[in-house]
Amino acid sequence: MDDKKKELSSVLLIDDDRDDYDLVLEAFQDINPRIKVYFVSRCEEVIRYSQKSFDLVLLDINMPYHDGFSWLKGIREKGYDKLPVIMFTNSLSPADIVRSYKEGASLYFPKPESFSKLKKALQKLIQLDWGNPDSVTANYIQNGKYMTFQPE
Repeated sequence: MDDKKKELSSVLLIDDDRDDYDLVLEAFQDINPRIKVYFVSRCEEVIRYSQKSFDLVLLDINMPYHDGFSWLKGIREKGYDKLPVIMFTNSLSPADIVRSYKEGASLYFPKPESFSKLKKALQKLIQLDWGNPDSVTANYIQNGKYMTFQPE
């Protein structure tokens, strides 16, 4: 790994499904227990992390009340332009993929269907150069095509 790459120490998962948090937390504990994983399921919960900074945000799209696009817009409008925000979702809709990148997502990551695939994907994800999220994103937007993150 390049010495200039930023090592992740904290991840925020924004998702309405507590089970997804439990799986992500378990996967990160297996991969690197030094990475702390935090969870928010509703806007009202964000206040408890107002003094905390995160290295990475995993953001679900399909949530009640405020979907992932609303969250993404809010994050970017609050001035967190360089914060890597990864759309972490079950949606494989081409429209959602394009919209995510156009509205400022750093990456589009379809939720894997098994724990072993999740763990493999997160292992690959944390090895990307999140110190320079624009360079990561550029690898997934090429020639007008918007691609999803795939661990294989």
